[in-house]
Amino acid sequence: MSDLGFTKEDLPFLVEAMERRHLQRGLLAADPPASADFGKDDQVPAGPMSIPDPVTVNQNGTMTEADYKACSMVMAVCQNMVQKTLTDAATAAGIAPDVALKSMNAWLKAYVEFPFPFFTFKDTQSNTYKKDEFSLNADPDVVESIVNIKNVAGLKDAVVGALRKSGGNLASYEGTEQHFNYFGVITAYNETEISVRVIKYAMNLKKTVVKTLCGGFEKTALDSAYDTYQFVADKELMIKMQAKMGDQMVDYMADKLLQFVKAFYDQQLQKFVESIGVILKGESK
Repeated sequence: MSDLGFTKEDLPFLVEAMERRHLQRGLLAADPPASADFGKDDQVPAGPMSIPDPVTVNQNGTMTEADYKACSMVMAVCQNMVQKTLTDAATAAGIAPDVALKSMNAWLKAYVEFPFPFFTFKDTQSNTYKKDEFSLNADPDVVESIVNIKNVAGLKDAVVGALRKSGGNLASYEGTEQHFNYFGVITAYNETEISVRVIKYAMNLKKTVVKTLCGGFEKTALDSAYDTYQFVADKELMIKMQAKMGDQMVDYMADKLLQFVKAFYDQQLQKFVESIGVILKGESK
């Protein structure tokens, strides 16, 4: 790679994968109109996350250490690229970037429609957990009880990380309702498959007193929900990409790859940014 960035000759494997992806998704033809109602059927309603940025959890299962290092680096670059496109979309829509980066639905749409061939959508999963008399004394590990629904691997670790990032404010106010939203990205690296789960999670506590949460007394009314979108990542493509990147910084590589997309696939990238802007504008009303 020169200082001028990547060319198509530098990344023939990526060019082939991108063109195949765009043709399969119909991005070279007419696109369906972007909608501000993206995610409206999810269990978790639209709204800002309660933490500064998404929580990421990486789990290496059966992948070799060398492959894990290569793939996790490309995953970090991809998240950086998604974040950069979100801030670009916010600027174009006249919305403050720090506000845009808290939009869970914007992050979700960015991953679902990311115009790069590293991810293939696999499935969605949603669920709720509600209990009017949830006993913290009987079960002090709140997160364990809530988020192990359907055994989504890594969800507990992601929520624990999110709670820590919130600065402990979840249990700060006696006699008031507490609302907590977070967005997380969980990646499991295995020899035959890389599974990426993008997760929205909401926790609401009612009738809570500080002593309940601090000392494990009495009970609280609990209402929680989550939505997950699972993707399968292309391991071989990621390893080839990392070989081209070398040991460059993640932020630097994200800039170079976005320049590559803009140079050769500007129309697709522009449509992607505009679709994110539609969601941001809809939430800002």
